[in-house]
Amino acid sequence: MYLFLRTLVLFLFVPFGYAQCNPKLKPYSNGFSSIEADSFSFLDEALKDIVIVGYGENSHGAGEFTHLTRALMNYLNHAHQFNLLIIETGFGEGAYFNDYIHGKRDDLKAILKTHNSTWRYTTPSFYRLLNWLREHNSTSNNKIYIYGCEMQYVIGDVKRLNDYLKKVNSDFVIDGFEKHLWQTISDDEKSKYYNTYISLKAHFESHYEDFVSKSSKKAYELTYHHIEVIGQFVTTIHQQVLQRKHDFRDIYMEENIEWILHHHGESSKALYWAHNAHVGDWISNGVVDVTGHQLKKRFGDYYFNIATDFGTGSLKAFSKEGNLETFDFDHIETHSFTACLKQLGRPNTFINIRNAKMNAELKAFFENALRLTSGSGAQIRNSKTEAKAIGEAFDAIIYLDTVNEIKWLDFSDDDDDE
Repeated sequence: MYLFLRTLVLFLFVPFGYAQCNPKLKPYSNGFSSIEADSFSFLDEALKDIVIVGYGENSHGAGEFTHLTRALMNYLNHAHQFNLLIIETGFGEGAYFNDYIHGKRDDLKAILKTHNSTWRYTTPSFYRLLNWLREHNSTSNNKIYIYGCEMQYVIGDVKRLNDYLKKVNSDFVIDGFEKHLWQTISDDEKSKYYNTYISLKAHFESHYEDFVSKSSKKAYELTYHHIEVIGQFVTTIHQQVLQRKHDFRDIYMEENIEWILHHHGESSKALYWAHNAHVGDWISNGVVDVTGHQLKKRFGDYYFNIATDFGTGSLKAFSKEGNLETFDFDHIETHSFTACLKQLGRPNTFINIRNAKMNAELKAFFENALRLTSGSGAQIRNSKTEAKAIGEAFDAIIYLDTVNEIKWLDFSDDDDDE
């Protein structure tokens, strides 16, 4: 009986192990040792005509994914003239980050304390990213602009609008909008928000020439988009089904990305950095066609999206009880695609899935669900691995062998040396 069970186990698991790896992947993979801009020359040909690179992180709570953002943005700017970094934060909040990296403000810690609602950005790694962008812009002719594409929390947009209204000598003042999308908002508050949005929009349109003369057409258009983001928020909070809120969130993220590209002109190119769940060309995050799927519909092959996976390490995420905790990943599941990626790495790995799928055998391989490290969004996943058809949703994947939990930025003083 024991021999029979042992044979059955081998029968079940050995084919699964082989199904999670294929020796023909080797020519489409590149190992790299460090997360630096000069590590990514293997992307030169793949990104030659690309307008948007979607970069999905496996977890919000590991610092290496922010390091990877910096390295990719540095590479893309120098090798492919990318000039936009679009991140998973509010459109209004991103405007304050952009002020800093263009030298309009010098108080990054104050910005992070006052105008940032996202815990994952109050870290030394994000702080260093913004300071690198600022240093780059101080010397480069091909400057980089940072934007948020979210509409979950619009108090930043309200503040930017009030500042602009003062600048153009308008006595229109906006109040309210302190709550975010996922809080309870009463019907009276919803009505007030809607009426404010309609009045604000009419005020801007009726004063177009006056406002442009006191600022510029470009400044007016940028500010007017803050109104449009408030309109997105107002539309979404009126949804009666929770899932519709998720749907609208991703749809509006894509619309904002497209608006940013248009605002910066035909030659603009963007790195869009968010979670794997938002970047893939799939139905994820519930039942919604996520931002990556919307971008693929709009830009086709000019959108090149990269998933990430990791082997071992630690990350921060909210537990099921709602506490922000450290979670350790101390081993790689033997019969998994993660193990395959590790085998191909030195110690990190890149696989060009788009090119690999030109091989009929590998195309069939990537139609299967492949088991990866599950990681986390804001909340830890139910399991440390998950099986998904990653090859159907992404053009490439980057595997990082080890990750470390994010650390917190020291706000004990206002000194911006960190």
